[in-house]
Amino acid sequence: MTPDHGGRCGGHLRSVSQREEAFTLVELLVVLLIIGILLAIAIPTFLSTTSRANTTSAQSNLQIALTSADAYYTQANQTYAGVITGSDSEVSDLSAIDTNLTFYSGTNSTGLNVISLWTDNSTSLVLAAYAQGTQDCWYVIDLKAPSATVWGGLGTGTYYALDQGVDASDCVAQETAPNGASAAQTGGWPAS
Repeated sequence: MTPDHGGRCGGHLRSVSQREEAFTLVELLVVLLIIGILLAIAIPTFLSTTSRANTTSAQSNLQIALTSADAYYTQANQTYAGVITGSDSEVSDLSAIDTNLTFYSGTNSTGLNVISLWTDNSTSLVLAAYAQGTQDCWYVIDLKAPSATVWGGLGTGTYYALDQGVDASDCVAQETAPNGASAAQTGGWPAS
């Protein structure tokens, strides 16, 4: 016969249904480990996406700038002469075209929505945009006539180039290619 305790547990023992549940240290460590693994995957993916977004933004801004420059060239009777005649000699008249971009001549592209511009005041134009996340300087060279001097001598057309891993202060549109820049190519952006 079993002793009858009258349903009492003696104050020290509780039934399984009444026991308080809690996490053990091992369970908490497993959860922290899983969170750490997820963060290790998510952070590089986020940074990679941000870098690609910066690159895409710089390239998109240059395409918009090129369209604005082409419009100016057509309206100015087939010349880039006078494109840098704003009230401030460094600010281009292209800034007046409603593109949300600011164009500067003789100075660097400082990042988002700032385009560095160089022209021979005739048929040659170089545009530069800086991608801060990747520290890359992207270039568009638009030649309406062949040039023996612009970027080492290029024929008529639109060329694309990249200077990787540079400071924003070095992202300046100019007649000559920077030392580290990729060769100017037609048909689209060089691989980064």
